Amino acid sequence: MAAIGLLDIPPEIQLQIAEFVETRRTLKALSATSRSFRSIAQSVLFEELRIEIGTELRGSVDDLLANPRICAAIRCLELHGRRFLLSSTRPRNYDEQLSLIQKMLPEMVGLRKVSINRVNLSKALLDAFLWIAASKPLQISLSWNTYPCGIIPTPHTLLQISHLRLTVDHLPLEFFRSMFHASATTLTGLNIVTNRGELMKLADINLPFLHDLTLWINMGYEVSRTSAVAFLTAQRAIRKLHLRGSTRILPPIPPNALPNLRELQASTEQISQLVPGRPVEAIEVIFSQYEGDQDWFGEEVTQSTALVRMLRVHPQTATLDTRMVKRTVTILPSLEHLWLPLPNNVSWPFRSITQTLAAHFPSGTPQCSRSSHFTQVSQEPTLRFVW
Repeated sequence: MAAIGLLDIPPEIQLQIAEFVETRRTLKALSATSRSFRSIAQSVLFEELRIEIGTELRGSVDDLLANPRICAAIRCLELHGRRFLLSSTRPRNYDEQLSLIQKMLPEMVGLRKVSINRVNLSKALLDAFLWIAASKPLQISLSWNTYPCGIIPTPHTLLQISHLRLTVDHLPLEFFRSMFHASATTLTGLNIVTNRGELMKLADINLPFLHDLTLWINMGYEVSRTSAVAFLTAQRAIRKLHLRGSTRILPPIPPNALPNLRELQASTEQISQLVPGRPVEAIEVIFSQYEGDQDWFGEEVTQSTALVRMLRVHPQTATLDTRMVKRTVTILPSLEHLWLPLPNNVSWPFRSITQTLAAHFPSGTPQCSRSSHFTQVSQEPTLRFVW
C-alpha cells in the first residue's frame, strides 16, 4: 500500500480528523502540525468564541480582524460580564469593548448562535445583533443583562430568530414584545425564565410555528401561574413542553388548549393535569412531591389520546423496585423506551425487574444496560437504567 503524505490527504478527511479531536489543546497542536491542517483545525477551534467583558480585548480583536477566515469560522459567540446583578453596585459601562465586538460582527458571516449574559448592553451593539438576525437565521440567548432605556427593535423589520432564550424579569417589555412580533414566522423554540406575570402580556402574540417551549416559572406566585396558563392557551402549535420551577399544578387549562402536545417534561402533578385528552407520546418526570411513594404514577397518563411510547423518570422522583416497574408497564403497555432511576446497590442483571418486563412487553425482555444518557433505540422495546 502506497504511503500518503499529509499534503495529499483529501480535505474532507482532514476535516474528519479535526472534528474527531476532543480537546482545544489538541486542536491547537493539530493546527501547528502542518499548513494543510492549520486552516481546518483553526476553523473547528474557533467555532465557539467566548469573550469575558471586563478583560483586555483590543489585541485579540485586532488579531481576529487580521484573519477574516477565522472570523468566518465562528458559529457561536458568547459574551459574559460581571455578576453585577447580585450586588448593589451600579453595572460598569464597557463601551470601548462593546464597540470592538461590534466591529467584528460583520466578519462573522457564519454566526448562528449568540449568548449574552450579565452585560450592560449598548444600543449600538443590540442594533448590530438585530441587523444580523434580520439577514440570517439566528439563535439568541439574553440572560440577566441591563438594557438601554427606550430600546426597541426597528419597526417593520422582520427577524429570523429561530430559538430564543430570555430572562424576562430584566428585559424591557416593549423590547420583548417587538422581538416576538418580528420573529413570529420563524420562532420555533422558546425558553423563558420569569418570576412575575409578563407572560400574560405576551399571550396576544400569535407564534404559529412555536413547537418547543420551556417555562421556568415561580409557581409560588398566583400571578406567575395564571400568566403561564394564558400563554400556553394562546400558543396552539406547541409539541414539546418543559415546565420547571415547582411541582404545583397550574390553574385550570381549557380542554382545547395544547391540541398538538406530543412531549411533556414536568412534575407528576402537572403530568396528571396535562396529559388527559391530549396526544402525548413521550413523558419525562422530573420531580414529584410524593418521593418514595410507589404509587406516584397516576392513571391519568392512560388518558392520552395517543399511545405513550416513551417514559423517563429522573432519579429525584422515585426509587426503582419491581412493584413500581410492574405498575408502570401495566398501565402503559405500548412503551418502547423506558428509563428508570437505579440505586447504586442494585446488582446486575436485575433479574426480578427483567422478568417483570418480559411478562408485559409484547416483544419479550428488553435489553438492559446501565446508562446515564438518552440512547436512540429502535424496534426492540428497551429499558435504560439511570443513576
